[in-house]
Amino acid sequence: MASTATGGLPEASLRERKKATTRANLHLAAVRLALERGTEAMTVEEVAAAAGVSPRTFFNYYETKEDALVGADPGRAGRVREAVLARPSGEPVDRAVRTVLLEHVRGLEADPQLWRMRRELAARSPALAARIAGAGDQLETVLVEAAYGRTGSDPALDLETGLTARVAMAAVRAAFHQHRAAGFVGSLAARAEAALDAVGVGSAG
Repeated sequence: MASTATGGLPEASLRERKKATTRANLHLAAVRLALERGTEAMTVEEVAAAAGVSPRTFFNYYETKEDALVGADPGRAGRVREAVLARPSGEPVDRAVRTVLLEHVRGLEADPQLWRMRRELAARSPALAARIAGAGDQLETVLVEAAYGRTGSDPALDLETGLTARVAMAAVRAAFHQHRAAGFVGSLAARAEAALDAVGVGSAG
């Protein structure tokens, strides 16, 4: 298992970091081109060229240009699952879920320029904004699995553990929808933290 950064997601190996950089470069190129030329007008070949890779390499990371716009990463959910499981053994499951979810959301905002462009693109395209919000479905599944992995309890008998993870994910989704309604102004992470506080998931005290 990869080592875990303080309070957050697992640290990646050098190979994983290189792959993550290529994926991020393709995502950034796609977002820039979509803002400049429109989603329909841009092509996979143009995205690949802008990122300095071949179209073949593009398809190693994304199936479609729309996937590149969303920044779909099949390994992201697994890293979140690993991070929940790697939290200190004595930490309550709701606190573990909260900490990792907030770290995940902060990671989405880590690059201010990219986050600004993503917000602008999502504001132009409700369909894209909805797809970004819908990307949480897989994340919720692994979050629930990880929560049960921490407790070692039977999902057929333990309602509370699964409910905790699902409520946490619902709170983050609600924060995203509010963020979109507000024109993507302000911090999504701050809204997510407030939403988790509102439903009492992992709140201090």
